[in-house]
Amino acid sequence: MIVSKTSSLRQNSLLTPTKNLFIMNPKQKQLCDILSVAWHRSFYRNHWKIESINEAYELVNSGNFHALPITRKSNIREAMEDIIDYSGAVDIVSSSGTTGRPVDIPVLEKQEKERILRVRRLLRELGIKHGSKVLQLLSLNDMFTLGVLVWQGIKAEGGTAFRCSPARIDRILDVIKYSKPEFVIGNPYVMVRIAEEAGDKWPKPEDLPKGAFFAVAATFCTDLKRNVVAEKAMKLWGLTEALNQYGTSEIGPVAYETKQHEGLLVHSDFLYVELIDPTTGKPAIEGESGEVVVTALTHPRGFLPVRYATGDICAWLKHKEIDGETKQFMGPIIGRVDHQLKIMGQTIFPNHLLKIADDLEQIKKSVVTVKQDVLKGDVVTVLCEAQNVALEEEVKKILIGQYNRNLAVSPNVSMVKSAVIETLVQNKMSATNGSKVPRFFRL
Repeated sequence: MIVSKTSSLRQNSLLTPTKNLFIMNPKQKQLCDILSVAWHRSFYRNHWKIESINEAYELVNSGNFHALPITRKSNIREAMEDIIDYSGAVDIVSSSGTTGRPVDIPVLEKQEKERILRVRRLLRELGIKHGSKVLQLLSLNDMFTLGVLVWQGIKAEGGTAFRCSPARIDRILDVIKYSKPEFVIGNPYVMVRIAEEAGDKWPKPEDLPKGAFFAVAATFCTDLKRNVVAEKAMKLWGLTEALNQYGTSEIGPVAYETKQHEGLLVHSDFLYVELIDPTTGKPAIEGESGEVVVTALTHPRGFLPVRYATGDICAWLKHKEIDGETKQFMGPIIGRVDHQLKIMGQTIFPNHLLKIADDLEQIKKSVVTVKQDVLKGDVVTVLCEAQNVALEEEVKKILIGQYNRNLAVSPNVSMVKSAVIETLVQNKMSATNGSKVPRFFRL
């Protein structure tokens, strides 16, 4: 790719510019193969605005793949018939709906096997094998993709899956007591809620699973240390190890965490991942954040992503040579393009505001809300529930002080009762598949 800084050359080494269209490295050949398949779908022919497929090949060959237009979820919604192929579909999966109207994606038989394989990599890394007992807390309903993939992955590894609804706490307690699962798979936010609601019934640490696959939520920070929610889940569940992954319903698993905790290792044999500056559209240089843009390297697929912009923001942590191949490690998702806020002209992501609140032990729960004002633009408020109601005002002053010290501009802070936050959360979750616990709300 055309870059101006030496540090970014290594980041983009997967696409090495060559002088001749027919002298390409293996990754370039894979991309050109995918482009030729995509060319047969009318959406891409119209979307790319080029005269022939050779023009797309030239972009790959010259290291300028990033010049090809990106695709977004809105394109899928608007051009479903021209971009989606239902032929041979064995399953339908849906996006969560937390960032707009869900899109339904057909998954083909070969495609599903590949998705399961990517999940199995994390399961193996965690230590799940033949005979392992696994408490599975992810939904198998509402076309939620990860729960089904994990369930099939556990069985493919020879493990035993105990499928429990996170709402049935007594059932979960019974499984833990009588079946003694060694591993648990679930959303850490939900897992914390389960332990807290169980109260005195909650088992002792020695009676709980020891390994966890934390799903559908970021669990570590850019310094690779676990975030507050992950630490709390680790403590309440008595865990000695927990791994995370990143993916989307449209694409499936994209990257996963290893026991070395070096970040999220990209499934580079199945996907080509770019981080793109949302403003310029150019590759983000190493160490800087960008939007995750993904292109499939295998087919057939019901939805063939070519430069599919996920809306998620993260940064490259490092690149590492493993068995002669450059491996990419992504950092945690720090925000979303469509969640970017402007406070007095300064860009702020809700996740940053929430992390500062989460770091204060005096705060039990927090969410971010935003209203549009004709004159002021984004009016951002952090709603917080204090651990001790009698100390609400003191806690509020402490949080405001933290925002003033860490940010150029600060949001409004409002102390509220638990019911206010729970109502916001439940109302939003009722309109989604419930796989994610929302903490950002446009009012």
